[in-house]
Amino acid sequence: MKKIFLSTLIGCFLSFEAWAQSFDATVNRTTVPEGETFVLTLDLQDVDSNASPDLSSLNKDFTMFSVSNGYRTNIINGNVSKSRQWNLVLMPNQTGSLTIPSLEVAGYKSKPITLNIVPAGSADQLVQAQAADSPKFKMTGQVANTAPYVGEQINYRLKIYDAGGLQGDAPVFVSSSDDFVIKNLGTPKVETKIVNGQTLREITFDYALFAQKSGELTIPPVRFNGYYLTKSTRDDPFARFFDEDQFFAGFGLNDVFASRTPVVLNTKPIKINVKPQADGALGWWLPAKEVKLSAEFEGNKPTFKVGEAVSRTVYLKAVGVLDSQLPDIKFPSINGLKQYPEKPVTDMTLEGGNIVSYAQITNVYIPETAGKITLPEIKLNWFNTQTNTQETAALPAMTVNVAPSSTQTEPFDTKTNTQVAAPQPVQVAEQADNRQIIWYLLAAFVCGIIIALLLTKLFAKLSNPSINHKKAVIAAAKAKDLRGLRDALLAWATAEFPRHNITNLQDIADIFDNLGFNKELDRLRETLYSDDTKDWDNKEFLQIFEQVSKHVKKHKKSPNEPLPKLYK
Repeated sequence: MKKIFLSTLIGCFLSFEAWAQSFDATVNRTTVPEGETFVLTLDLQDVDSNASPDLSSLNKDFTMFSVSNGYRTNIINGNVSKSRQWNLVLMPNQTGSLTIPSLEVAGYKSKPITLNIVPAGSADQLVQAQAADSPKFKMTGQVANTAPYVGEQINYRLKIYDAGGLQGDAPVFVSSSDDFVIKNLGTPKVETKIVNGQTLREITFDYALFAQKSGELTIPPVRFNGYYLTKSTRDDPFARFFDEDQFFAGFGLNDVFASRTPVVLNTKPIKINVKPQADGALGWWLPAKEVKLSAEFEGNKPTFKVGEAVSRTVYLKAVGVLDSQLPDIKFPSINGLKQYPEKPVTDMTLEGGNIVSYAQITNVYIPETAGKITLPEIKLNWFNTQTNTQETAALPAMTVNVAPSSTQTEPFDTKTNTQVAAPQPVQVAEQADNRQIIWYLLAAFVCGIIIALLLTKLFAKLSNPSINHKKAVIAAAKAKDLRGLRDALLAWATAEFPRHNITNLQDIADIFDNLGFNKELDRLRETLYSDDTKDWDNKEFLQIFEQVSKHVKKHKKSPNEPLPKLYK
């Protein structure tokens, strides 16, 4: 009888243990709007194992943003139960019916779960949606011209519709190719309207794209990573007892109260047909909306004289192209006139939604002979993308009169009477000890050398152009003097890399090829020509500049190395 009772008790214990051990999968919602996330919870009950579930099968239909895990122990009426949980934040990769497959850990399997992924609707539908599972956000992208010429500015407009308090960083183009150069056209525009008593925000971003080759190309998709608040942290009953970074049993308090819900929006890639250089185009290929050449002399009415220098600055303005696309301005040789062109200076700005590039070059003329000299015409061929015609910008020829040199030799007056002074008597001094004088001279010479060496080191340290320019960069950045910062950066890079032809911020970016530093240089250039410079963060710039300047020797390339690419 005792054996029967004992066997029954053991069987009941084993059956209870087998019943308690389980591996379950649950989701916080089964209907998920396109572009939004949901939480998948995996719960392993009363299984003594350190194994983790294999999550690779989720990669097919879902994007995983975070995985957190924790342990929990419950004691009820003396009975101890343990569980281990994994919380996964996932986003569906497509609309329609999707299935979370069965997952396995330590020999236990969960049951599949079916989800309904609903597509994002129109802007009005976003506002009219009342259910928690309805889409609250949408992002679209479109181009103004699907058949541009290679190198022509392509306007790309991105719109985000927000009906749920969307927050996050600026969108980014998702691409690993060099098919396009992409520039931001200023700060985004935000418009707010009320539909059915609810607020809808329309956020517009404008970009300029420049195709680097012809043929069928694909404008890459744009991705926005953000979030919206599902529960204010002010409603958290424990917020005043714990800091935001506190963790409890492996879970952060923010995760427990789900104050932020991640949102990822993607646009669709756009195919365009890029046309090659137009037939019959002459010289340098410059596809622009407008090109102008102008010039001015130093002084309103310069006077040309033999042997005297006269400066003339030529200005080039091109609308719809990058500064790296501008051609070199050539000055034809002139008989009887020496020319010394200086290094050109380029820059970019924004005007009316277009990239506008500038170049200026100063040429110094020194006449060698008097008379009339003609400064020849300066021409620049360019392609008008608005009229699809070849055009020429030109500075007309001009004739100048060169006067003779104003320097004359004073004539010698032979009639001037001169009287020869009588020789003065020479007093013979007593001879000093030659040896003592020599020793004094040697001692003075040695002391002079030592003092000169010390002064040379001191002045070299104080006048080191690299150190001074670096200090100028830091001072301008702290003062948020953006124009002064640009000039200081150019001076600093020129001092550090004298063998490189540095004329603009892009030249500095090409030398370093540092993603963080290049991003700061682009941000500086964009802010420099925007109306509002308050949003420029000098702390981030100073931090990355300090890192780059410490390792500047690693970036000094030999002039024999290949030149950097024209576009990056």
